[in-house]
Amino acid sequence: MPASHPMKKALVLSGGGARGAYHVGVIEALVEAGWMEDGRGPDIVAGTSIGAINAAALASGLPVARLRELWLRMHTEDVHRLSPDLPPVTRPLLRFLLRNVLTSRARGGSRRYALPPAERARSAEGFLERLGALFRARPFRGLLDTTPWRHTLAAWMDFPRINSPDAPALLITATELQSGALEVFCNRPLQGRPAHTIGIEHLLASCSIPVVYPWTEIGPRKYWDGAVIANTPLDPVIDLAGEDDLDILVVMMTPWSHSSDDTLIAAPDDLVQAATLALDWALLGSYRMAFEALEQRNRLAEAMARLRAAGMELPPGPAPRPIAPPTVIAPQTPMPLDWIIDYEGVNHRHLFARGRADALRALHSRRA
Repeated sequence: MPASHPMKKALVLSGGGARGAYHVGVIEALVEAGWMEDGRGPDIVAGTSIGAINAAALASGLPVARLRELWLRMHTEDVHRLSPDLPPVTRPLLRFLLRNVLTSRARGGSRRYALPPAERARSAEGFLERLGALFRARPFRGLLDTTPWRHTLAAWMDFPRINSPDAPALLITATELQSGALEVFCNRPLQGRPAHTIGIEHLLASCSIPVVYPWTEIGPRKYWDGAVIANTPLDPVIDLAGEDDLDILVVMMTPWSHSSDDTLIAAPDDLVQAATLALDWALLGSYRMAFEALEQRNRLAEAMARLRAAGMELPPGPAPRPIAPPTVIAPQTPMPLDWIIDYEGVNHRHLFARGRADALRALHSRRA
């Protein structure tokens, strides 16, 4: 009988902007069900974009009640603001077009709108002629500036704990801007590389949505959001586990099926909704590819085991081992597109409840 290996628990949190409040409800359910210990997290926690933020919060040792409190305190202005990269002539128009993205309901939102005093004097006269300034005035990195997010997250995280042996293994993904390669930042040695010392830059790198947010520089390299390549990083989690068995939970924020289904979402009403919908499908497609790669790995492991049992001589080197399919926690119906930018308490509470209910349902299905 082959020797058994220890079982490790891994939690993989997908990206999805303000919908990340859904993760908090899931974490609450996992603690309630005894799958993970509050304030400690599972053995391995991995995340992309907002998933990286909540993963790092778990690695910081935040109890779920504290994480919930921090989410409820957060508003749009604590995440981003209009980018200083934009030429002044464009700012009034962009501030108007992006008013729902830039201003929370708690501080006015779309109910009323007024330009800042410095921008009121700029009329539309000659505006088209001045649009060329967009391409000439200064380097452009993003529509929005994440300096507020930097300050918010610095108050959330305990980086000494994240980088200590007391924390769970933490994996954060980002996309190297100039090569398109996936980068995995990990507080443990991974694939022959030494552990990274995780800091605020690694979190921002994983959240740097192309064009919307500026890229993040770490040393000589520039990074965009990890969801560009891998929204749900399964392979690094499997590599990190080594020979240990794995119980993987993956948290998605779009309804999950192995293939496209008949669920239709209403056509977007504006530019922000259109961009959000495109991001939604990209995130879902990323996990579908990761899931298919895992199925192919398991088929190869099974085929090699059968050949070995039949007495066939196999190439030297370790054979892939089968990995139990992850349990996916996901909403049953699509979330409204606007929720990806809605950093508001009312929405957060709704997402807490929805994430908790979906997680308890998924855990119950595992036992059935």
